[in-house]
Amino acid sequence: MGKLETIYDHSPIFFQNVMCSAAGYRNNPSRYGEEYYKYRAFLRKFDKLPYEKQKAYQLKKLKAFIQYAYDNCSFYRDLYKDVDINSIKTIEDLKMLPIVDKEMLRDNISDIYTVSSADGVEGHTGGTTGKSLVVRFTKVDMMHRMAMLDHFKSRVGFEHLKMKRATFNGKHIIPPNQAEKVFWRYNQACKQMIYSSFHLTEENIGYYVDSLNKFKPDALDGFFTSMCDVASYVERHNIKLTFRPVAIFPTSETLTDVGRDLLERVFCAKVYDQYASSEGAPFVTECSNQVLHMELASGVFEHISPDSDEVLVTSFTTHGTPLIRYRIGDRMTFSDNKECTCGLHGDIVEKIQGRRLDFLYTPDGAKINAGNVANLLKNMPNVVIRAQFIQDKMDEVNVLLEVEKDNYSESHEKLLRDEFVHKFGNRMKVNISIVDEIPRAASGKFRMIVNNVDE
Repeated sequence: MGKLETIYDHSPIFFQNVMCSAAGYRNNPSRYGEEYYKYRAFLRKFDKLPYEKQKAYQLKKLKAFIQYAYDNCSFYRDLYKDVDINSIKTIEDLKMLPIVDKEMLRDNISDIYTVSSADGVEGHTGGTTGKSLVVRFTKVDMMHRMAMLDHFKSRVGFEHLKMKRATFNGKHIIPPNQAEKVFWRYNQACKQMIYSSFHLTEENIGYYVDSLNKFKPDALDGFFTSMCDVASYVERHNIKLTFRPVAIFPTSETLTDVGRDLLERVFCAKVYDQYASSEGAPFVTECSNQVLHMELASGVFEHISPDSDEVLVTSFTTHGTPLIRYRIGDRMTFSDNKECTCGLHGDIVEKIQGRRLDFLYTPDGAKINAGNVANLLKNMPNVVIRAQFIQDKMDEVNVLLEVEKDNYSESHEKLLRDEFVHKFGNRMKVNISIVDEIPRAASGKFRMIVNNVDE
C-alpha cells in the first residue's frame, strides 16, 4: 500500500473528497489540454463528411500509423521485415501484415513502447484472462481518446466537464474499515460523483439512491451490472427519483436487453453503449437511434477470418504502444447495412459479443464484476501470466496463478491480498496457489472466474 493510499484510508471523508478532487485536477491537463479541444472541433466536422471522404481519411491515417510503428518500434520493424509496407494501398491490404496477439504484446512490450513512462500516460489493464499489462499512450493519444469519448456523449446531449455525472467504477474510494454508510466520493474537477461498485448489497443500496437523489446527476456511467443493481432496488422498493438524467453510458460489460430496458424504465433515460478497451482499441459508439457505429477516425476493425466474428483492431490513438492487427479477444457482428437515419456514416456493428458478465460475491452478497476482478492484478504487470478465481463459498475465494517464477515474489502476493481487502473487505478468505498450468474448460475456453456459489 502506497503512502498516499495510507493517508487517504486514515483521513476523514471530507478530506478524502478533497484528495479525489485533487487527483482529478492533476489528471485534467493530460486529458483535456489544447489538443483535446482541437480534436473535438475536428470530430464535429468529420461527422459531416460523406462516407467516401471518411474512408479516405481512415486509409490515410492507417498508412501513416503503420509507417510510424515501423520507424519507431524495433518489434514492428522485425515483424514486417518480409513485408513491403508501402504496398498497402487499401484497408483490405492490412491482411498482408501479421497478426499481433496478447502474448506477443506482453512478451515484447519494451520493444513496442515509443515513449518513456515519464513522457507518456500509462494505462493498466488486468485483462479478461487475468493477464496484466501496462500500456503507454502519448499525451496527444490520451487527449484524442478523451475527445472521442466526450464527442460521442455530446451527440446525445451530455457535455462532459459542464454537466454532472454519477460514475460506478472500480476505484479504491472506500477504506476497508470504514463504518459510515457513505459509499461515494466527489471529484470536483469533472463534476463527478464516484460510487463504489464493491458495496452494492441489499442493505446498502438505499444509501446510494439517497445520494443520487441529492446529487441529481445529468448522466450515469460505469459498470452496467452495478447500475442495474441500483435500478432493480429502486423499482422493487417503488422509490421516487428526483432527477432525470440526459443519458446512461455503460462501460466494461456486455449489455443485455433486459438490463437496458430496466435502466431506461427506472431512470427515464436512453442507454447508449460504447466499445473501446484499456489497451487503446478504436471506438464503437451508439448514435441517437441506439445503433452501433464504428468511429472511423479512431482506427480499423476487421474480422480475423471470413467465418469468424473475432475482431482484430488497429488503433490510431496508440502511438505510445502501437496496436496493429491486434487480436484483442473480443467478437463483433458487422452489419451489411451502411445507412442510419441518425446521419452518421461510420460502418454499423450489429452486435458486440466480447465482454463477459462473470462475477464474484463479497461475503455480504455484493457482486464484483469481471472488470473489477481483473483489476485485482493491474498493479502486477508482466508478472502474472494467467489467473483464475474460484468461489465455492460466499466468504472464500481460491486464486490460481500462473506466474513468471523468476520475477514473482512475496511482495506481489501481499499486493494482491491488499487489493482483495479493498474490494472484498476483511472477512473474505483468500487462498493463493501458484500452479504450472490452469486447466481450461471442456469447451477449450479459459475462464477467469468460476463461481460455484448458489444464489
